This record gives sequence, structure tokens and C-alpha cells, in this order.
Amino acid sequence: RSVDEGKQGISAKDIYDAICSGKSAMVTVVDEWLDSYKQSREAGLLVLINFIVQSCGCKGVVTQEMFGSMENAEIISTLTKEFDEDSVNYPLCTPVPQLKHFKASLCEFARVLVRSCQNSLIYDEYLFPSLLSLLTGLSDSQVRAFRHTSTLLAMKLMTGFVDVVVVVSVQLQTTQRRYDVENSKREHDRASDRLEELQATVSECIENKEELSSMMNSIFRGVFVHRYRDRLPEIRAVCIEELGIWLKTDPQDFLNDGCLKYLGWNLHDKQGPVRLQCVRTLQGLYQEKEFIGRLELFTSRFKERILSMVLDKDPDVAVEVVNLCLLMQQKTEEGLAEDECGHIYPLVYASHRALASAAGVFLYNKYAHIEHCQCCLSLFRVDNQEDNKSNNAAFLQVVISFYIQSEFHEHGAYLVDSLWGVAGSELRDWETMTAFLLQDAGLMYEEEGPLIELMMCAIKQAAQATPPVGRTQGKKVILSMKDKKIQEQDRRRITAHFIPLLPQLLAKYSADAGKVSLLLKAPLYFELEMYSSAQWLEKHLDLLLSQICGIVEKHTELTVLEACAHLVTTLCSESYTFSSRAHVAFSQLLDGLTECFSSYLSDLLQVRECVDDNLSLSLFLSLHHFHLLFQLELMHLNKEVRSFCQVCQTCLSVNQTEIRDQAFEVLCDLLLLYSESSVRSKPALQALVHLPSDSLRSELAAFLLDYIFIDTEDTELEGEGFETEISLLQRKRNQLAGYCKLIIYGVLDLTAATDVFKHYSKYFKDFGDIIKETVSKSKLIDPILSAETVCLCLQQLFSEMLTDNRSREDLSEIRDLAKRLAMSFGINLHRVRKPLLALHMNGICFAFRDSPEGEEQHLNVDFLEILSEFSFKLLQQDRTQLLTGNNVSPPGSVSSTAKGSWLTSISIHSNLPSPAFTSTVQKQPTKQPVSRKPRATESDVGTGISESEDEFSSV
Repeated sequence: RSVDEGKQGISAKDIYDAICSGKSAMVTVVDEWLDSYKQSREAGLLVLINFIVQSCGCKGVVTQEMFGSMENAEIISTLTKEFDEDSVNYPLCTPVPQLKHFKASLCEFARVLVRSCQNSLIYDEYLFPSLLSLLTGLSDSQVRAFRHTSTLLAMKLMTGFVDVVVVVSVQLQTTQRRYDVENSKREHDRASDRLEELQATVSECIENKEELSSMMNSIFRGVFVHRYRDRLPEIRAVCIEELGIWLKTDPQDFLNDGCLKYLGWNLHDKQGPVRLQCVRTLQGLYQEKEFIGRLELFTSRFKERILSMVLDKDPDVAVEVVNLCLLMQQKTEEGLAEDECGHIYPLVYASHRALASAAGVFLYNKYAHIEHCQCCLSLFRVDNQEDNKSNNAAFLQVVISFYIQSEFHEHGAYLVDSLWGVAGSELRDWETMTAFLLQDAGLMYEEEGPLIELMMCAIKQAAQATPPVGRTQGKKVILSMKDKKIQEQDRRRITAHFIPLLPQLLAKYSADAGKVSLLLKAPLYFELEMYSSAQWLEKHLDLLLSQICGIVEKHTELTVLEACAHLVTTLCSESYTFSSRAHVAFSQLLDGLTECFSSYLSDLLQVRECVDDNLSLSLFLSLHHFHLLFQLELMHLNKEVRSFCQVCQTCLSVNQTEIRDQAFEVLCDLLLLYSESSVRSKPALQALVHLPSDSLRSELAAFLLDYIFIDTEDTELEGEGFETEISLLQRKRNQLAGYCKLIIYGVLDLTAATDVFKHYSKYFKDFGDIIKETVSKSKLIDPILSAETVCLCLQQLFSEMLTDNRSREDLSEIRDLAKRLAMSFGINLHRVRKPLLALHMNGICFAFRDSPEGEEQHLNVDFLEILSEFSFKLLQQDRTQLLTGNNVSPPGSVSSTAKGSWLTSISIHSNLPSPAFTSTVQKQPTKQPVSRKPRATESDVGTGISESEDEFSSV
């Protein structure tokens, strides 16, 4: 190196090593560098520049000559050439343990550097202007490492400058106030020296603030304004994070609409981490009450976007947005309107637990202490309860009302889990809940069922201490010692409270199947050993057993009987000392039910059949009459269907697009509905089967070619919007899916699929998934016929090429289609032996088919090139079988003496083994092609829309 860094006391490598280790005291590192800088400004700045270059992961070095003779742009260009292009990692993003503290240490270095220079060097008009000029140039580099590292340093320096500006502003205000006080004194009381000193200090503060503002403006306009929308999300997130610090630290200069707009714009960022940083920054602003006035315009402009983000695809972002909405609700005067809160309420039923809990906190804070609760309190006051019990009663009323209005009546466990963290004490207030249920005037009938469901969900949550199914994220919940202790306490409280009250609840709601089936689950969460802990509790056990027996005798609903059976099994477990009492009670119940059943069965068997002959005849005639009416109705319906199909067939040729399209779709649905496969399991409806006529089959196929398999340019949509093209493509996809269903379900012959298969390659972008599924389903229906249909499709395209006298370019298009279709046969070659053999036999017969009199012989021999795209899937024994068959009797071959054919047996052997049965045919010399007119290649038109293959799943 041209710079003797040994004389400087500290080198760029020393600083870099200290940053990487993360163990050095940053103040010491900065002080050592400042000492070297004070000895030589140029050499010290060069050390700092080379440290920055090394921090970017660049192996280049800025020499004294480069620094003195080159502009920053030239220096950066030189460094870029020396950058290791093969490496995508650099210190800020290298996932190695040695550099895990690099970013934090680098940020700390920038902070300490500014703080150490805040009283002197920051105003020397050399160090920081030179440094910022280089960082601004690096931040505009195309090299990601330069851009990322320099932007981070520039943002951290800016944050340091903001801190200094705040200090200077405070000093300026204090000095100005002292100056005003001194200047306001009477002339003979003033201290002129003191006044001059204060005036000089004020001037110095103003000058320093202006210089700092100039550097800050340089960073903001030169770096931030360009990098907050950088293509790298990490850079965008850094800019937004630091902007949030500036807004909070110096609201006088930054908290305005000109800076807040960058937060609003980045709420639309495509990357979750950037949106998350924006939301967290806004949370910090809305927490400060004195900032709310300055946020009014921002709130009005971006509230709608913020509310929509509660459904963000990144759940972490959605959680923070809900927390932000809570701050907006609490801190702003207007808060959120009820319809705006409606965006957040349903999230209490979300599967993501953190998001649901955040929504639960919002719901709790929205309704816990509003006047509506006080109104409910006056209407539903529990006698002789303390104030907190009354508040709990009011809260439960609100939760019940919300649960009823939300209409998610099977997801009470999710609502309870969402509120568990913020309203756990209210949801554990079993005394208030049971008081509501046992008092005749406590609740309306519509509220009793929801309260019982929520109570049972709360009991389960407290007893098991685990979230409901669907919110565990597949992870096993491991409870801490504290949580286990709380769980045990909750189970004891639940047991002690419900043992005496559960029989009363079962007695009151025994007639209601839904409510009693829920209440029967309560003992499953008890500490059942408590029944044996005291003699006075045994009577409650007897009452419980009695109620269970009465419920079994009273109900026939499956849910109630299952709940009883489950509870009986638990109570009869031998692990409990009272199990013998339960056995006796339920044995008596079963004996009584058996005796009752035997009595009814005996009475039923003793009834003699005494049916009058006339009644039998009358019944027979009635049934025969209904049968004739049913047959007439079938005939009438069949006639109506055929007539309607004829009308729809006529409409296929009309000029009105909407009528024509609807007629095609209706025909596809009707033919499918009245097909043989639809009535196969219902012989009585066999008369309704309607098969399409030959003319209808032809018109359906023609519809595909005329209106579906056409390019978008041909549909006269110039000037129409993109949405119109999307709608048109979707309609075509639906129509094609309808036609393919007719093939798959046997309404049309499998050979009708040729009109679909031949467009597989050209329209792959628009219809590839549908055609691929059709090819796959056809192989399941009949593998051999499917293979022959594929071959027929290619033969038709080849014949069309010869008929139209087109160029050889079209042959390559057909070969591309053959390649796609060949891939559909899969990799299990033994499974597709017979289909592939049939395909090749058909293809060879077609290639050597005799031509009509007067035409050139064997025009189809070029078809072997197309056939070769399938040959690589043939097993060796199948190739031998095909060659042996052709040696014996080549299909369509003739001797040179018989018909003067140019094709000799030698030429057959030279073509068949290699080109026809391997994929190397393209390397072989081809025959002289027949002169054909070239045709312009049409480009595929597509919008990239991908639809699910489930279009085939419904009839």
C-alpha cells in the first residue's frame, strides 16, 4: 500500500477486526482513529474510507494517489471492477457465527463516531462532507453490497446528526432565553460582556444547526429519497426504521406530511418485513399523545389502507396492524367508527393465535368500559355481588351479544382463546356464569345456549391450558412450572364450584338436547377424586348419576347419548374409588331399558296382521297409478330435454356472442346431466338418457375451433381493457372444461379429444392445465385408446400440413406437440408398454399408407420424424418386436418392380431402426421436402392465469 498505515496508529483492518469481533469497546476504537485523524486529516479519512470498503466485502483498496486524483465516481468504478462477482455474500448478510454481531457493531461505530465529534470535528467542513459524498455515491451503485452497507451507514450517521441537532436546538433555546432575560434588564444592570458572550453563543448555535441541517438535507435527498424504494427489501426496511427514529427524536423538523408520506407509501410494499417496519414505526408515533395532532392528515389519507392490512398475508404484519388500530382507537379523538372496527372483530376467530389474541385485546378494550356495559349492568345485576362481579357480569353480556351477532356459533373455543390473555379473570368467573344460568330472570332464552357453550370452552381452556385445535401451529405445547401450577389451581376451583351446581344445571336444561350435551362434558375436566374426599360430596355424585340416567331415558338424539356414554365410561373407570357406585347406577339403568325394550317388542310381535283384501287391491292400484304417472312424466321430461337441446344446437351458429356462448355451456351441462354415467345407479331414470347426435358432435367440435382455440388478436378486442381480456379467457376456459368433461364422462367418444389435444402446445399458457388433465384422465379410461387418440391427433395435423402445402416449419411445431404429449406417458415404461406399442403401430401404418392413384407415393413417410418423439420410451423388446414385424410385412410397403416405388427395403431398414424408434431423428438427413408455402408463425397469447384442475371435479 502507498499509505503507511503503521504510522497512523490504527489501520482499516484494525477497525474492521474490532467491528467483526463485537468485543472491543467502540469508544476506544473511535478514539484511536480520531487521534490518527488529528495527526493527518487525509490519511485518517483514507483509513475510514478503506474500512467502509472492507465492510462492503470488497477486496479493493483506495490508495493515496486514487484519493487525490480521482473523483468519487471513478473510485467507485475502480472498486466495482475489483469486487468478487462470484460471491453473493458480504459482511452484512453473511450467515456465519463470526459476523453475527457485525451489523450491530457497525451501527454502534457510526453512532459513537458522531457523538465523539459532535463538539468539534463535525463542523470542520472536511470529515463528514467527504465521507457523506462517498457514501452517497456508493448508495447509488449497482453492487448490492456497496448499496446496502453505505445506505445503512448513511442512515445511522443521519440518526446521529438528528441527536446532535436536538441538543444544539436545546442549547440555542436555553441561550436565547438567557440572552433575552439579560437584555431585558435596565441598561445599568446589564453585563455587557455577558451579553456579548451569550450573543456569540447564539450565533454559533445557529451556525452549527445550519451546517448540521445542510448535511442532513444532503443525506435525506441524496440517499434516503432514492433508497427507500430500493429493490432490496433490507435497504427499504433500514430507511423506514431510521425515519421512524428521526420522526420521534426531532418532530419539529421531521413530523410533517412531507416525511410521513414515505411511511404511507411503503405500507403498500410487496415485502412483509418492510410493511412490518412501517407499522411498528407508526405505533411509536401514535403512542405519543402530542403527535396525534400532526398525524391527522396522515390518518385520514391512509386509514383505509391500514384497516385493509389486518388481513395481510404476513401474519406478523397483521398482528402489528391490529395493535396499531388499537392505538388509533385509544389515542385519536375520532377513534375508529363501528364499521371500521368491523374489519378487526372477525379476526378473533383467525387460526393464527397471535393475530386472534391481538384482535381479542382490541375487542376487550373497545367494549370493556363503555357506557353500554353500564346499561347492561343495570339490567342484569347479580344480587349480593361485589363490584368486580358486576363488571364481570356486564362483560359476559357483551361477549354473549358479540358471539351471537358474529354467527360463528361453532367456534366458541376460538373466541375464548382470543380473549384468554386479556380477559382471563372474567372468563374464569364461574360464579357469575352459573348465577346467570340458574336465575330465571338472568338471561333471555337465546342467550343461554351461547353462554353454556362459552362457559364449557372456558372450562376446557382452564383445565387443559392448551389452545384449541388449529391454533397450535403443529407444535406441542410445553407448559412452564408456573403455568402448570395455575392449571392445577383452575381445575380445583372448577371442580369445587361445579360439583354441587352441575346436577341443578342438568335438571334445568335436561329437555334441551344441545345445552345438556354441552353440560355433560363438564365432569371430564373435574378432579373426580374430589367426590371421594368428603362424605357430603357423595350425595352430589348420586344426584349427578341420577340426572345422567334420567337424560338417557328421556333423549334419543345421538349427540346427547354419545355425551352420556363418554361420561359414563369415565365415571366407571376403576381408577376412581366411587366407580362401584357408578356401576350399580348404570347397571340398573340398562336393566330398566332392557326390560322396557322387551315389553315393547313383545307387544309388537303379538299384533296380528289383519289387512283386508280390498285394501290390498286399492293399495296396488294406487301404486300402479303412480307408476304410470311417473312414466308419463319421464316421457314428457325427455321430450322437453330433446327439444331444448335442439334449440340450443340452433343457437350455436347465431351471431350474438352471449347467446352462442350460453347455448354451448348449457349443452355441455345438459349432456352431462342426462348421460349414461349419471343414471347408471338409477335404472328408473334410464329413459332420460340423451346421447348427442352426429350433427351436434360436429357442431360442438366446430365451436372449439371457431371460438375457443383462436388468438386474442382475432377476437376484435382492440381498445378493450385488460379486465375484458381476463374475462374472455376465463369464459373460454370454462367452455373448454365443459367440453372435456363430456369426453371424460363418456358422453363423447375418446377420439373427440383430438380436437383438444392438437392445441396442447400452441395454447399451453391459456389452457395447458385443462388439456393436461384431460390427457391424464383419458389414460385412466382406456390407455390404449388414449394412445391411439394421441397418434390420431398428430396424424390429423400432419395431413392438414400436407393438404395446405405448408412449409416444413409446421413439421417442427407438430414435433413440439409430440414432445409434450410424450411426456404425459410418465416414467413407468413397463406400465405404458401396450399403449406405446399401439401408438407406434398406428403411426407406422399411417407413414407407409398407400397414396391414391395419380399422387406421389408415401407422402406420409415424414411422419416417422414425429413418431420418433415417443420412441425413446419404448423398451428394447418392443423395438425388436416392431422391427421384426416390419421385416416380415412392412405396412404399406411395395416392391420396386411391382409399382415402381422409390422406397426399397434397404431404405425401410435405414429409417426404422434409428429415426423411428429413437430421439435422434433430428440428426439424420431428411428427404427432399415437397415444396410448400411458408406460413407466418403466430405467437401464443396468454395472461399467465392459472386455474385449478378442480374444474373436472364437479358435474
